[in-house]
Amino acid sequence: MSKKSLPASAAFAIAFLFCGHACFGKAGKKFIELGWDIPNTDFLRSNYRQMEEKAPFDGVIFKVEVKDSSGKTVRSEAGWDGRRWEREWFAGALADLQACRFRKFTDNFVRFNATPGDLQWGDDAGWAALCEKAAILAWLVRQGDCRGLSVDFESYGARQFQFTAGKGYSFLQTAKLARRRGREFIGAIASEYPDARILALWLNSINIKAGLSGDADVILATETYGLLPSFINGMLDGIPSSMVLIDGCEHGYYMDGRQEYLNAAGRMRQWGGPAARLVAPENRVKYRSQVQAGFGFYLDMYVNEVGNRYYFGPGENGTRLDRLRDNLAAALAAADEYVWIYGEQCRWWPMAMSDWKQQRVKESPGAGRLWEEALPGLTEVIEWIRNPVAAAQARIAVQKREGKLVNLVKNHDFSNKAKSGMLPEGFTVWQSDDNPKGTFSWDGSVGGGSAKAVKGSNGVFMQKHEVEAGQDYAVEARCLAMGGSICTLFVRWQSGDGQWARWEEDKTFVYEKNGEQWGRAFGVVTVPRGAGRLVILLAVKGQVGEDDVCWFDDVGLYRLK
Repeated sequence: MSKKSLPASAAFAIAFLFCGHACFGKAGKKFIELGWDIPNTDFLRSNYRQMEEKAPFDGVIFKVEVKDSSGKTVRSEAGWDGRRWEREWFAGALADLQACRFRKFTDNFVRFNATPGDLQWGDDAGWAALCEKAAILAWLVRQGDCRGLSVDFESYGARQFQFTAGKGYSFLQTAKLARRRGREFIGAIASEYPDARILALWLNSINIKAGLSGDADVILATETYGLLPSFINGMLDGIPSSMVLIDGCEHGYYMDGRQEYLNAAGRMRQWGGPAARLVAPENRVKYRSQVQAGFGFYLDMYVNEVGNRYYFGPGENGTRLDRLRDNLAAALAAADEYVWIYGEQCRWWPMAMSDWKQQRVKESPGAGRLWEEALPGLTEVIEWIRNPVAAAQARIAVQKREGKLVNLVKNHDFSNKAKSGMLPEGFTVWQSDDNPKGTFSWDGSVGGGSAKAVKGSNGVFMQKHEVEAGQDYAVEARCLAMGGSICTLFVRWQSGDGQWARWEEDKTFVYEKNGEQWGRAFGVVTVPRGAGRLVILLAVKGQVGEDDVCWFDDVGLYRLK
């Protein structure tokens, strides 16, 4: 058995270069872009290839702008009223979407705002028209191979979801009507796109205060979005089992640190939490199974100047970009699937803006520049958080091409045996006290040298490395497992004085064979606070007899930052 012609790192890097953005699929968590540079379908059609190439996202929220039969512009961002739409008006927008051959942007959403938001809750004809509009947009995005609708309930016009006394209905009567309208609304969407995802910029997260109170209705009766929980209950009444709602929690703009995001996600998810308390008991099973926790993330926080309401300064012992990275990683970790990244004063692509937006952008610290110009390194930071394995492979490819790739593992190819004993040089061994009967040794007959384990019911080869918190590393190894061997690549942490630490940050990577005898494991880790040593463990379990044997080779540890 001979060594491979390429080490694992080179093979992974070359594979990444060839597969490009096609390596990103629909699985896993996703970043969605929204901003003042929101594209319409015509812009997407003309620019989607460049957008996918340059922007670190899994999708965009876009708007629809079409002409009605009289030549007047119809906008998805301003359709929340009783005026009717005709489906044929949207033929051009559908052609735009169908002309796009998205590869990286797998999750695109059409924006549907609650603007002008002046429908009366008892207006049957008006709500029928609105629901028909929702159905038309659902038809459009389904036929255009998009993921769903992004509903923004914010009151940019009238306050659709605020109860107003003196209109002939009590708060409870109005809430009952709002629930009916929510059921009609989601039913219209489901009639065209039953497995759509509805990415709302907020759901019950906007009314957490009411959910924490002893009597939610007392609070909701005076809140700007006090009727929204009833509308959401109606949506849950009519939601098909194939549909998912996402609470985009726009309050994520203000959150700082992992614990704040985790706390917010808990408030949205918990069975007895404040968001669930706003849900009718008969809908709580649906809520738990079909409503996701997501977050909004506001890039302007990291560009604005001191004194601005939306301002975050440098992180602890770092820069503003470091703080952005920490918070964005925390948001994605706490979210079920989606984080929407919002920006106003800069842009990812050149989009025409209204006069008042252009003036505000011109006067802002960002001044309408590209985000990468305003925050150098931002694209790489987002890509790193979005898909750290692919980002690490790309960095490795660059370092290798420049001759700067350094493997920190001593005796990484196991070409040397220790001067005394039977172990590979640079490695130690640990076995469980329960059954320390395995044989761990250096084998010079396989691959020009490898680590070998036989009858190891629970043991590891390991090597320790001094590290500092915040550093990024890629780790890899190869393994040939025979018989009942169960092998993994394991990374653990120790404090500077050698005590095991941060066990909750342990990482396990599996060996993938991809049709070959030898499996490859590759992963990425960031050194957590409180850790001073990174410990690589080539772990084996399940070996009982002499036929249960495995070999490890080509271990790699690469500093990426």
